[in-house]
Amino acid sequence: MESKLARRQAELQAEGVELLRELKLVELLTESGPVLLAGSFVSGLMTWRELDVMVLVGPQFTPADVLTLLRRLIDLPGVVGFEFQDERGTRCPTEHARDERYHVEIGIERPEGEWCVDLSLWLHDVHANVASWHEELRHSVTPDQRDAILVIKDAQRRLPAYPGGLPIYTAVLEHGVRNPEQFRQWLASGQRPPGEG
Repeated sequence: MESKLARRQAELQAEGVELLRELKLVELLTESGPVLLAGSFVSGLMTWRELDVMVLVGPQFTPADVLTLLRRLIDLPGVVGFEFQDERGTRCPTEHARDERYHVEIGIERPEGEWCVDLSLWLHDVHANVASWHEELRHSVTPDQRDAILVIKDAQRRLPAYPGGLPIYTAVLEHGVRNPEQFRQWLASGQRPPGEG
């Protein structure tokens, strides 16, 4: 029997497909470079309305180019706001140039609720490995693991500080965590995915 969160995930997946289709978002972004979808939309592990979209814009793309793109995006039906972060140079979250990007979160009001399009405008690498990892996850996760991930993600998103999907996936897939309390204990033990912490 399908769980309530699994049904919700399927509904969110369908809403996301419709959002992309109606707004022609991929087509618009392709004008700036190759586009890849990633995150829980690709892995089939959605618990809220968010689409992770990545575009390889190249190192010549400037903040002024971001504003030009944003002018087009804010004209889309339902766009209610955005947040912009310049993550180049010393502001890059890692020491790797491949991770330099402009990060834009776009709020889009829809009849079913507000969506966030989490847009990464990569300067050096489209991060195809991220999209591939989520695609592989979609096909390799067991029904029991899927249910555990959805339950933990749903509980964690209601807290002031969401730890991100990777710690949840690591805890469930590699450490057998199956519920929010076990996840809390796992986090408290100091365990983190490779490259974190």
